[in-house]
Amino acid sequence: MDWRHSRSLRISFLLVLTLTALLGILPYFLSSDLVRDQLISAVQRDTERKLDIRGSAHMVLLPSPAVLIKNATLTEAKQDTVFAHADAIKVVFRLWPLISEGKAVINSIEVEKPELTIIRHEDGTYNFEDLLQSKGKQIHLALDRFSFSDAQLAWQDELVNETLHLSQLNLELDNLTDPKKGDLSLDGEIYLNNSGELARWRGKVKGSAAMRYVEQERRLHIADIKVALTQEGASDAGLKVSNTQLQITGNLNYGWDPLRLTGGDLKLTGSANRAGQQWKTTLDVPEIRLTDSALALNRLQFDIEMQDKDAKFSASATVPTLSGAQRHFLQSNAAKISVKFNSPEQNLDVVFSTPLAIERGNLTRLSNYRLTGSYTNRSLPRGAIRLDLTGKGDIDLHNELINLDSNGTLDYEPLHAQIGMESFVDPQFRINMNLAKFDLTPYLPAVAAGAKKSNPNTNFDLWWLAKFNAIGSIKIGELVLNNLHVDDLDVTLIARKNRLVLDPLSATLYEGQLAGRVEINSTQALPFFRVEQTLSNMNINTLLTDTLDTSRFEGRSNLTIDVSAKGQNLADLRKSANGKIKASLKEGAIRGIDISGLLSSASQQIKLMNGEVSKADHSNGKTIFSELNATLHLKNGIAENHDLSVSADVLKLSGGGKLDLVAGTLDYQMQASANPKVPELAGLIGLTLPITLSGPIQNPVYKADTANLKEQIIARQKAEAQAKIDRAAAAQKAREEKIAAQKAAALAEKKKAELAAKKKARSTQRKTTKAVKP
Repeated sequence: MDWRHSRSLRISFLLVLTLTALLGILPYFLSSDLVRDQLISAVQRDTERKLDIRGSAHMVLLPSPAVLIKNATLTEAKQDTVFAHADAIKVVFRLWPLISEGKAVINSIEVEKPELTIIRHEDGTYNFEDLLQSKGKQIHLALDRFSFSDAQLAWQDELVNETLHLSQLNLELDNLTDPKKGDLSLDGEIYLNNSGELARWRGKVKGSAAMRYVEQERRLHIADIKVALTQEGASDAGLKVSNTQLQITGNLNYGWDPLRLTGGDLKLTGSANRAGQQWKTTLDVPEIRLTDSALALNRLQFDIEMQDKDAKFSASATVPTLSGAQRHFLQSNAAKISVKFNSPEQNLDVVFSTPLAIERGNLTRLSNYRLTGSYTNRSLPRGAIRLDLTGKGDIDLHNELINLDSNGTLDYEPLHAQIGMESFVDPQFRINMNLAKFDLTPYLPAVAAGAKKSNPNTNFDLWWLAKFNAIGSIKIGELVLNNLHVDDLDVTLIARKNRLVLDPLSATLYEGQLAGRVEINSTQALPFFRVEQTLSNMNINTLLTDTLDTSRFEGRSNLTIDVSAKGQNLADLRKSANGKIKASLKEGAIRGIDISGLLSSASQQIKLMNGEVSKADHSNGKTIFSELNATLHLKNGIAENHDLSVSADVLKLSGGGKLDLVAGTLDYQMQASANPKVPELAGLIGLTLPITLSGPIQNPVYKADTANLKEQIIARQKAEAQAKIDRAAAAQKAREEKIAAQKAAALAEKKKAELAAKKKARSTQRKTTKAVKP
């Protein structure tokens, strides 16, 4: 029968077609306000969240029941804070449960241009978990498809205090209920920042996985995870990261209500350039087990490598089991961490065996470690310094901080050290170290047989200063460098940008005390050195033997030194030395010359009055003094002294001269004079013996100018003879003058008597004349 001619068949077909059309278009004629109000009320009732729909909201029944919403905003639970916003949302329901049971079961969710903020709280919960729970709700989830298109996603992790942003994100989870075809795909842009800050890092993310959602068990299996992150552009100046590549592979299992990771395995492999260094890292977690009460990461392996053109740092951590009852606190009773640093200048190879605990995902605490290993550098080429320490420490990966508090031995001597480091790119150290004894002699370069000193033209090896940024203090009970012993060394150091300052620096040195500061600055082409020191009660003989290779002086010295110089080697420093040295010696001696003997010999010969002063050899003797004072002014390697003053029981010595550090010579002119209180030297009172000291500093030659002393003696004899003649002439003259005076006095007396007689005669005559008159 031709259905076109069957009136009943045509009527039935038209009726079905009409009903279908009505079912498809009827919801569009329903009041959008009614749908909107019903949705807002249902969301408020089931989630205690506020839904604000500013666009349209309507329902369709074909091909599947669905709700279409435009311009919607959803708040956080029991808050007004925005949780999500979307330009358009399509929620598809399963038809049969809706028809047969009147139950709304969501089968698919499609969201266009969503803006979503996901927060992972410190306790591990998420701010959307209430939306996944079905208990007591009229709307149920049985997702087969979920998609985002052009999404803006902010992921705030309160546990590590970081915010991750994804933009232009396309996410599709499809065929979730199909045990064979479920899959996940995503791509988008990603950037990292803290709240209110500009992006610190940008990149692209692309990933895929097989999805298996078991509705009866409400479990989600994510298998064959493959996620790749690739950096776009440069990071901010703080991170200094470029060319980042990160790959994540593995499998994860989730419980759905509530959403919780329950197990799986993961492997992360990454590389990046950071501040001129090539970084590589791998984190392998073969077994993840998570329950409501505990998390366990089994057979965990972490490796990191940092390498630049000159050096390589690597660390490897092996942890059999890392577990904990709280997600923000994981611990292991037995971890092994190997650390190596290799460069042309130095090598470090140590192993930590320790319990460890990880707090908040980035803070690692080493509660009771043992560190063993060795350290070498090219300045100490003859052996490795052994380390054996125990202690506790913290490693903060987020803030790039390391703090270690250790006790044990360094080169088999007791050591207590507190070392902190900040920044993995430009390390800055805080050091507080107390070492009982450190003997560097076995590690210093070997000295050839018969060699007495190092080559002054060998350049200083200041490689260690270029990258040494530190502040702190170092105490060493005894420091040994070949024959040099420094006791009770106590120094506060500041090192930064090729500059080292030791201030204050104190020690027991050459049996005396040293206090002051030392500065080394290699920021310029020629390194700058400055020494400001006060040396008290030191053994001058050993001091000069080590510094100037001369043993001409004995005694206890007080020195005030303020000397600076520039140069690549010791010869340069000698040429450029400038400053001032003030020396004061007590109860000492000058070796190689017996000035007292010279003066005694001269005095004895003077007593013989032979006028000759013999040149007796006094080079094997020494001049003992009670006090020596001198001030040296250094300019371009030449030290001048004009106030030399030496006091002894039998003599005084004064003068000055020059000391040429470049040529290694000295030229001194001195005047020796006898103590007038010494009877044996009475014959030399008023005389001086000129003495010159010249030649190599190590072995100068003295010359006593006895000819000059003879000339002084002859001159004094002549002066004494002439003085005798002059005194005799003066006496004769005095006698003559006395006789003349006596004669003059007698003559005057005679004249006086004659005048008196004449006067008496005239008086007598006048009286006679008066008597004769009538």
